[in-house]
Order: sequence, then C-alpha cells, then structure tokens
Amino acid sequence: MVQKGISPNNDGLNDSFDLSGLDIRKLEIFNRYGKEVYSKSGYTNEWMGQTDGGDELPTGTYFFMFERNNGETQTGWIYINRQEK
Repeated sequence: MVQKGISPNNDGLNDSFDLSGLDIRKLEIFNRYGKEVYSKSGYTNEWMGQTDGGDELPTGTYFFMFERNNGETQTGWIYINRQEK
C-alpha cells in the first residue's frame, strides 16, 4: 500500500515518501499541470517534497509514477502538507 500524504517538517512522522519494500527502480513526481518536478532512479525514500533542484514544493496534490525492478509500474497521487509557520 502506498501512502497518500507526507508532511516534511522533520518531526520523524511521514517526512518522506516511503516506498520501502517495493524495490523501486525509478520514481517520477509531477505537479498538477503534468510537469515533472522530481525524478530518481534507484529510489530509497529520499523524496521529502522537493524538486530535482532541491527547492521545496508547495502544499498540494502531486502525481507519481514508479517502476519496480520487476518491471511493474504504478501511478497515483500524494499530498504534500506543509505546516504554516
């Protein structure tokens, strides 16, 4: 099962997109306009709501596609919840 949201605030709870145990070959994240904002081969739970350049993405819904090492693909959505300071 793939989580539906992250809250990247460094509290140790849901800070990253946790795909442990899914043996991910490649992860791609897209904004609501379909623009790729993040891509990683050999993904190991590094995505904490940032772009490829390291900039924080705003609160909102993003879409993902990942490919597992066995060739299976999955798509879905993930919500970034950034707490207002």
